[in-house]
Formats: sequence, structure tokens, C-alpha cells
Amino acid sequence: MTAFSMLHLSDTHLSARMDHFQRNNELMLEVLKNSTHDLIVHTGDITLDGIRHEDDFSFCRSFYETLDQHIHFIPGNHDVGDNPRLSRPAAENGSTIDDIRMRRYLDYYGEDRWRVDRERWLVLGINSLLVGSGLSREAEQNAWIAEQLADVEDRHLALFTHQPFFIDEPDPIDLSYWTVDPEGREALRFLMEHPRLRMIASGHLHQERLRSYGRTGLVWCPSIAFTTREKLVPEMGGQRQVGYLEHRFEDDGTVATTVCGHPGFQNSHLDDVIKVVYPFAG
Repeated sequence: MTAFSMLHLSDTHLSARMDHFQRNNELMLEVLKNSTHDLIVHTGDITLDGIRHEDDFSFCRSFYETLDQHIHFIPGNHDVGDNPRLSRPAAENGSTIDDIRMRRYLDYYGEDRWRVDRERWLVLGINSLLVGSGLSREAEQNAWIAEQLADVEDRHLALFTHQPFFIDEPDPIDLSYWTVDPEGREALRFLMEHPRLRMIASGHLHQERLRSYGRTGLVWCPSIAFTTREKLVPEMGGQRQVGYLEHRFEDDGTVATTVCGHPGFQNSHLDDVIKVVYPFAG
């Protein structure tokens, strides 16, 4: 018996400053308006470059205000910033996460983590960019996660995060742009290895992939905005096609995931326009 359904989208990269990727998002908005899913989750990179342009946040908020449905958002690196060990600070026009960028996100979205209790499931959404950031909010989030897990009991656990916790296997893992910070992740090993964890769902990689590690499904949601070629994002076994996912959570702890698209979606590549939309990249 299906306990509940979810529409999962990610990496919309919205901005009023540029019309790149706008058509796909407009088509996705129609999908959202017609959604009958029990939950809608967005796993980050809502904005094109919210860390540098606050107008991206105001545009994104107004873009989704036409919906009657509630969307559970979590931030991506383009919304709050990147790992400090992989990026330059804001003072150098870099992309490092900091308290100011975090506060901006919270001003618009109110929270960067959430919990949903549904039937025999506990669903958590967390801010993966805090992992290894050293910000005080990282320790606060770790404590919050521990509090949520205290009453899982015999329910099933699903985790939504912008970045994957790992690609194929949890160990060993090196510091990279593609996954959460490995040193910061150690403080969350109790979450990653929780016996009731049945799903880790993420975005960030702009690829669709459905695999598993033990009893945990490793689900990568594709981007609505664009995909990439291998020169920009290395081969990791995913499908490079824009789209979104539908999940059906079952009472027995299984999740049936369907890859979805729209006939009007354009499968554009960031490689072709990166110097325009992200002039500070690299």
C-alpha cells in the first residue's frame, strides 16, 4: 500500500537577470500547479546566483507564489555558498558560505531544514552546505538532526539534501565539489549509518541516477535548468537529461521512483553559457 507520494525537483537556477533556463522553469511551474502529490520537495539551487544577487531570491519567491501547494525547500550552493575549503570568501567575490549569505536565505525561506512525519515515514531535509562549514549553524543543525532521530522507532527514514553524502560507497571519500565535506560528515555518521535510513535523495550533480547502498536508495534528482558535458562534470553513471522525479513511499520501507520530464523541456548544457551566467566561475 502506498503511504504517500512526492514530487521532487531540483536545481532550477532561476533569475530575472537572465532568461537562460527560464522556459523549462515556466513549464515546470505548470506541472507544479497540476500536482496532486502529497508533498513537493525542492533540493536546492533555487536561484541562479543568490549568493551574489539578492534579486534572485525575490524573483524566485514571487515565481512560486502563484502556487497553492506548499514546497519544502532546502538550499544549494548557489543559494548559500560553497565549502570554505573549496572556494574564496565573499570579500574576494568568491562563493564561500558565510553567516551573511545564510541569513539572506533564511530571510526569504524561513528555514534551511525541516521535518515531515507521514504515515510510517520520517522525512528530513537538511542544509548540506553547512557540513564542514565551521559556522555555528552547523553544530545547531547536527544537534537538531540528533533530536529528530530520537523518536524514529520502527518508522522508515528518508533524507533530502542538496549534495550527495557519497557517490557509490561511503568510505573512503575525498574532499570534492560533488559531495558533502568528508570531515564535517563524520559528525553525521550516526545519520548516514542509521539502521532505519531507506533513502538519501539529492540534486547538485545535474544528473539522474537511481542506485542503492545496502538498504539505502541513493537517488539523484536531475536539474530543471540544464545538464552538463563530461568536461565540466565528470562521468558518475548518471543520465544527463533535465527533468524531475516522482517518489511513491510504501509502508514497507520501499520507495518507487519515476523519472519524469516534459515534452517542451530543452536539454541545454551549462558548458555553452557558463561564462555568461557564472562569470566568476573558475
